[in-house]
Amino acid sequence: MIPALLVKIALIIIVIRSAYVCIHMLNKRLSSNLLNLLYHASIFIIALSFLI
Repeated sequence: MIPALLVKIALIIIVIRSAYVCIHMLNKRLSSNLLNLLYHASIFIIALSFLI
């Protein structure tokens, strides 16, 4: 039970961090950060799918 709870907490932290980085990158110019933005968006999507 405790390992499952720790995994869910870790996934929540990953989702929050990835969303924060994506929002922060969207406020900057997209020309040089497009690959990083797509990377963090994919991490967000995968972590959210594991969480749900």
